Amino acid sequence: MAGIRGKLAVVAAAALMTGLSQVHAQDAIRLTMGTQANPTMSIGPGLTEVFLPAVQRHGQGRIKVEYHGNGALCSEQICVEQMRLGQIDIATVSSGNVGAFGTTFDIINLPYLFKDNASAERIFSGWFVDELKKRSEKELKMHLIALVPVGGFRNVVTVKKPVKVPADLKGLKIRVTKSPTEFNLVKAWGAAPIPYDWSQLYEGLQSGVVDGMYLQDTFTVSGKFTEVVRHITQVDAAYSAHPVLMDLERYQALPQWAQQALDQAGADLMAKAFDYDVKWQQQAEAAMHGAVQVYEPTEAEMAQWHKGAVNAWVSVRGTYDPALARRILEEQGQTALLQELVAAKAL
Repeated sequence: MAGIRGKLAVVAAAALMTGLSQVHAQDAIRLTMGTQANPTMSIGPGLTEVFLPAVQRHGQGRIKVEYHGNGALCSEQICVEQMRLGQIDIATVSSGNVGAFGTTFDIINLPYLFKDNASAERIFSGWFVDELKKRSEKELKMHLIALVPVGGFRNVVTVKKPVKVPADLKGLKIRVTKSPTEFNLVKAWGAAPIPYDWSQLYEGLQSGVVDGMYLQDTFTVSGKFTEVVRHITQVDAAYSAHPVLMDLERYQALPQWAQQALDQAGADLMAKAFDYDVKWQQQAEAAMHGAVQVYEPTEAEMAQWHKGAVNAWVSVRGTYDPALARRILEEQGQTALLQELVAAKAL
């Protein structure tokens, strides 16, 4: 009898495991992710080494994410468009190019909003991302899974002539993203801002369609632009971050456990993202040595860059919440900039 009971128990256990496997198979959710992230960018390994495994872990293997990186499926803006149409489920896009869909993330692009990487990390780790999640759902109808730093601060990059002060940009065509903040900043500095597709930028610099760009050192290196540009001016203006997004209706259609798994994976990604990004910035700095001429403006020259930045804030007034911007500046002790912005009626 004991032997029969043992065999019955084994059969019952096997049946239970088979049943559970069938349930898990039935419950499995398949999602498609499109991104331009690649292994040379901080967000690339962040997604593949942290986010995707975390989705598996928190979803207990019931969420299968089909990952298409390196622009294999779509470019940034197209990825978001496909996500909104239900052709893919998750997309990443820069805080600059997401401006084509609304102003929710434009505040990130405001020049000198963040003092440095450490300040940005502190702000991102607190209330700021929660606030953007609420606004993204209300204003863009998109769910923010994560907001990760990508590349550090934007600098002025030129092909032919060195630039020390904004006046040196007169007559130059400088590539910007779809962000109205970037457009107005470069315009306030005296250049002609040109929104230009990323995939064509290398050829555009070679042919003279654009004379330079407003870009982070990390992307200047990873895009191999050091082969065609010669000068970088370290203005350290706007910070760069990439939201990881999902169409709100698609997200809300998921069972609660799947929503929680994605959000927990997003939190895991944000907890590691700054380490990845700072390392990438350091690698770019080393790679630029000897490849381009880097100019660091004097204190008096930086004052001229800051003046243009204040004008840019004024130009895009209405695209950002002044109270939100004020809180960010106050938490970093950016008193001087805050006073300038108030005097200019930007806040």
